[in-house]
Amino acid sequence: MYAGCGSDKQGDEIGALKKNQYPEVYDVRKNELFAAPNVRGPEDKSAFSERVATSWKKYSEGSSSRLAILLTDTTASWLGLAHGLKSIGVPFLITTDYHKAMESKVMMVYPVISGAALSPDALQALAAYPRNGGTIIGTQVLGALNEVFGFDEPVPSKQHFEILIAKDTNSAITGEFREAKETQISIGNKEKFKETIGTYSYSNTRLPALATYEDKSAAVTQRFYENGRAYALGFDIGFLILKGHNIRHEDFNRSPINRFEPTIDVLLRLIKNIYIDSNRDAAYLCSVPYNKDLAVCITHNINFRKALDQAPEFAQREKEMGIHSSYFIQTQYIKDSRNAIFFAPEDFQKLKALSASGMDVQSSSVSGSPLFDQFEQGTGDEVYSDYRPYVMAFDKTYHGSIFGEMRVSRFLLDHYLPGNNTSAFRSAYLYTPFTYPQSLLSCGYRFSSSIPANAALTHFPFQMNFNREYDAETDAFEFPVSDDDEVPPFNETRAQNAIKLAKKISRYGGCYIGQVHPNAIGWKVEKEFVNAVKDFAWIGTIRDFGLWWAARNEVTLDVAYVGGKRVVTVNVPKRMEGLAIMLPLRSTPTSIEGGGKYSVDGKLVIFELAEGVIKITLNN
Repeated sequence: MYAGCGSDKQGDEIGALKKNQYPEVYDVRKNELFAAPNVRGPEDKSAFSERVATSWKKYSEGSSSRLAILLTDTTASWLGLAHGLKSIGVPFLITTDYHKAMESKVMMVYPVISGAALSPDALQALAAYPRNGGTIIGTQVLGALNEVFGFDEPVPSKQHFEILIAKDTNSAITGEFREAKETQISIGNKEKFKETIGTYSYSNTRLPALATYEDKSAAVTQRFYENGRAYALGFDIGFLILKGHNIRHEDFNRSPINRFEPTIDVLLRLIKNIYIDSNRDAAYLCSVPYNKDLAVCITHNINFRKALDQAPEFAQREKEMGIHSSYFIQTQYIKDSRNAIFFAPEDFQKLKALSASGMDVQSSSVSGSPLFDQFEQGTGDEVYSDYRPYVMAFDKTYHGSIFGEMRVSRFLLDHYLPGNNTSAFRSAYLYTPFTYPQSLLSCGYRFSSSIPANAALTHFPFQMNFNREYDAETDAFEFPVSDDDEVPPFNETRAQNAIKLAKKISRYGGCYIGQVHPNAIGWKVEKEFVNAVKDFAWIGTIRDFGLWWAARNEVTLDVAYVGGKRVVTVNVPKRMEGLAIMLPLRSTPTSIEGGGKYSVDGKLVIFELAEGVIKITLNN
């Protein structure tokens, strides 16, 4: 299965332009349709909310303990940087006022430093900032402050396809990068394209670069002052993050799925390490419940009849082993080129058995068509059983719509499982249309697991944007698929590959979303995998992790001095279990107010159940 692009125009790749002869129209016959008596819905109508560009001012509040982002162009891809920093847990604020930015110990200037973007007074102040003890991270330093960052000239290029991280085990910034794909990350596909995104290299650096391009020119520079530091990035990190999150890159990923592809994660960890190393007050949010090393969600795609028949017994085995997993159900009630999955109301009793076992039941569309990303949007009033998508072949589907696939599948699951409140969707072939994020929300979903992690260039969940574009965030979240069970090998050996991948992701608190066939081989694979990771991983459902992640997304973290003591203030708008806070280096809490039951391990605080304002007083 191809699972790398995520575009809604993939005709050449999936064969839609083959010259096959199909009927111009096709109407589903009565004997091909399961229409349950007296079942019709949903009653509501789906429609997009108004697209509203997200203002940088939404992220403008916070204390000087945060990473300050001095925005020199409000039309830039700053939203990618914001979503990336939220994923990795670094507290930040955005401002266009250089005076405010300089109040922070660590400042990033984004997306450019130049005489055209900043006033002479601002440039003079920024030049003095590292000399006075601050740490500045410049992005695309194009003039005026070259000497401050320790290089001669910026050199533009569209021929840099890789960033090579310096291997230095003693470095607080790059020492943690040990895997080959951490020290050699991809920002282009040289085999398919002559050019990639625009970058700058920096000539004649005063110190060895933290990262270079493949031609050994400097991609990330460093310069030390008596107490301050200056780093220069030769690429637009926000733009690169959005390229991945929106699946709008040109095959940057080196493998479609089931491999380690941490491009975005490495760059975010680089920023995080600079922030922690340079700021005495640096604290951050952990990315896994209870600060486990890895978040694991095991999922099952119920997309053919036998899988449905096997699912209840499989779920019972999981229950006996203490595993809670997610079952993505394709509610196919039409017998097309493939057999229908649901023939009678009694078939839905199998879903009740899954729910009764404590499993998470979610949607994987109606038809499971490979052309889902090319469907028309639909009217928003599609209902069961008037909605009748018919898959004639891999490259031909009749009567399908994006709204229909999402609305009707969710209605059927919630109708036959009262109280289920289906909240997650998965596209059967991991293809998504450009309208996908707002389609999710308008049909009652909030979570998705439809994008390969390698295509998203990240092993973290992330917040999605309207139309998979650059300026308007939505309240929908993607939980990218790490391991696809449709990719060979189809035997027990896949467990070892899965374990190796999970351990790589666990080194920095990423998430592993795996798929497992609910059959005998699948059980052997799942059991071996769970036994291998259970000691260091949080294991739960897409629903549980989604709710946790969405709540964490709203948490804010600040450090301030109160009565001569440092106080960490954590604001938790929505109740959540297992919130973990990493306090500043060389500090331990002397008192904690609010947050209920908690545990302390040095500078780590884990809350059993957190909500509201929490104040943590530090010992120094």
